[in-house]
Amino acid sequence: MMLADFPATILYTQVLVQTESHAGIGLLWTDEHVAQGFAWSDGLVSFGVPDHDGECRIQVEVSRGAVPDPQALWAVQVPFYVAGPLQIGAIFDPHSVVVPNGSYNLTWQAFSGGSDHAYTLRLTFSQSATPEFRILKKGGDITADTVLRRDAEAAK
Repeated sequence: MMLADFPATILYTQVLVQTESHAGIGLLWTDEHVAQGFAWSDGLVSFGVPDHDGECRIQVEVSRGAVPDPQALWAVQVPFYVAGPLQIGAIFDPHSVVVPNGSYNLTWQAFSGGSDHAYTLRLTFSQSATPEFRILKKGGDITADTVLRRDAEAAK
């Protein structure tokens, strides 16, 4: 079920997903974070987007089980617990999105864009009692075969 679909100008080559109660403007990235395509902290995850021209489209959905789409350019999965509305989007232009409360595998996939956007960036929330970190498909800036870091320091 699609929850949101909106255009976004990606700043600092990342898209944030965070709880509304989470304070801060993002996470500090290391070389390991870049290689795996994300930086994660409880209540906040930042997904990398290669440098590009133009806007992107961000799609947010809930699905029973997310598997990487064969057309995806890259894909990763992280645990995410939802207990209220989320802020999703570029660092200084988040959109409020309501996802049902619960424990999820959050899958991040990127697809080639269309005539009016560089990439379609899809976030899929799939309920799971035991969510886990996984590199599902290398591509873009993702060069790691496995998750290298499961934590990141908050930016100040």
